[in-house]
Amino acid sequence: MEDFNKKQPLKINFEWLARDQGDSIERATFAALEILIGANNATEVEDLTAKTIRGSIRVSAHQLAIWFAMNWWRLRWQPAAIDHSWKMSHKIGAAGGGYAWPDLTFISDGITIWAHCRQTTAINADPVRFLSSFDAPVSAEDFERGMDLFMDAVIEREASLATEWRLLPEMWAEIIEERRTPEMAEWRKLEAMLGFDPDEGSAEMIERLLREKTWAGSDAIEEVAAAAGSEAIDLIADLQGEAKSKALAVTIPDYGWLRSELQSKIDSSQLPWQQAEKAAGIARGKWRLPPGPVSNPVLADLFDFSASAIPEVMEGHSAALSAGFRENGDGRFRVCFSKRYPTGVRFALSRIVADHLYADRSDRLLPATAARTARQKFQRAFAQEFLCPFEDLNAFLDGRMPTDELIEEAAAHFDVSPLLTRTVMVNRGLLARDELER
Repeated sequence: MEDFNKKQPLKINFEWLARDQGDSIERATFAALEILIGANNATEVEDLTAKTIRGSIRVSAHQLAIWFAMNWWRLRWQPAAIDHSWKMSHKIGAAGGGYAWPDLTFISDGITIWAHCRQTTAINADPVRFLSSFDAPVSAEDFERGMDLFMDAVIEREASLATEWRLLPEMWAEIIEERRTPEMAEWRKLEAMLGFDPDEGSAEMIERLLREKTWAGSDAIEEVAAAAGSEAIDLIADLQGEAKSKALAVTIPDYGWLRSELQSKIDSSQLPWQQAEKAAGIARGKWRLPPGPVSNPVLADLFDFSASAIPEVMEGHSAALSAGFRENGDGRFRVCFSKRYPTGVRFALSRIVADHLYADRSDRLLPATAARTARQKFQRAFAQEFLCPFEDLNAFLDGRMPTDELIEEAAAHFDVSPLLTRTVMVNRGLLARDELER
């Protein structure tokens, strides 16, 4: 069985088939096609007419290649969303053309592209039923490599056999040129993270965001863009105001040593939650925190702010977004909170501490957003393990079945939200994943 947490290669295999119908492109690129992610086959189907099971689908490779080309930047960079536009650019069924496609979605966090595949049920006159269900991570490098090999093969096939073959090679050549040109790649990436197709986003908005990178940092602006979309400019303006007057001063002890230790001890090829869990363990060890909960007085003493700050935050002003603001390149920074309840403030603070410890030094802004990027995943996983270490949570459960009542008790014990304790239990296999959908 494939390791769920180990990144897998992406391969699109095909065997060209003879076809009499359609134009020259359709005839030239009709193929028995397999989409493989590691040992997982997204195209395993039951042919209901022939009453057989096979590992490939019979489709137009050109149709799939055009869809990949149209959506390449969003597939590569845009994190998960729920709107129709996102689904059309990330779910492979949108390739259309009258062919049966698997229920396969590519979801990027910027570093890893997750392949989310689900079994289908045959309805009406559907000729096939897709059989595979899996979630598998593909590194960004492997994703790009798999796409490049597939696109090159289809273009070569069209050039040799088709008469109307100019569209795809022209589209792909433009994408390759954009990828090789730093300025265009930066533009396209930001555009995609905002949720736009190429040239559909407001040029004025993108130019303003690019200018704000001078103040906030390149990666930070992209994080805000991914979270706020077309409202990113207004959100950046709000955060600039927070940085000047309303943020709480915080200091991370042993900052320089911890940054160096995390950079040297954390394996960048691991998934964000794995990196963050180790980072939180290193930090708790360095700060000599005992097993179990981290109380508000301990947080205040550790990070050098008044013990009354957390209740004051709840009663006072609420920012549009929880964020940190770096000052002098050391352990000191300022933080504002969008949360108005104790567990939310504690969690947001821990997320921003994680970001200050691990984010690129060029970022002045440390945003804690709802975007599903690798950076935000790292923040959330660090905060979970820092405030509610799994080993300590497991000891609290003491072999008991994690009922709703026990989950509430654990949350109260660690002073975190019930959702956090439930999430930790799901991620560690103590609860089924559908428990998060309740």
